[in-house]
Amino acid sequence: MQLKNATSTSILLIRIMLGATMLLHGIAKFSDMNGTTEFFVGLGLPAFMPVIIALIEVIGGIFMIIGLLVPLVSLGFVAILGSAIFMLKSGTGFVGGFELELLLIVMAIACGYSHFNKKIIQFIPPA
Repeated sequence: MQLKNATSTSILLIRIMLGATMLLHGIAKFSDMNGTTEFFVGLGLPAFMPVIIALIEVIGGIFMIIGLLVPLVSLGFVAILGSAIFMLKSGTGFVGGFELELLLIVMAIACGYSHFNKKIIQFIPPA
C-alpha cells in the first residue's frame, strides 16, 4: 500500500514540474513574440508556428499541472521537444546541449503512460 502512494506522489511531482517548465517556456515565447517569430522563420518554419507552439506549451502546461488530458498533452510536448532536439540541438551533444529537452521528453512519456486510462481529468495519478 505504501509503494502505491509513493509512486503516485512521485509521478504527481514530476507532472507538476514538467507542466510548470513547459508553461514558463510558453510564456517566454509570448513575452517576445516578434523575436520568437523571427527566430522560427530563420529556421525555415512558417510564421504561425511560434504561436501554435507557445499555445501548446502554455495550455498544455496548465493541463499537465491540473491533470487534464495528460496523455494527449504528453504527446504534444514530445513532438515539440523532439523537434527542438532535431532542429537545434542534435549537433551540440548531450551535456550542455539537448539534455534538458531529452529529460523533459522522458518526463512527458512517464506522465502520459502513468495517466493512460479513460478518465479525462485525474489530479492524482492512478496507483
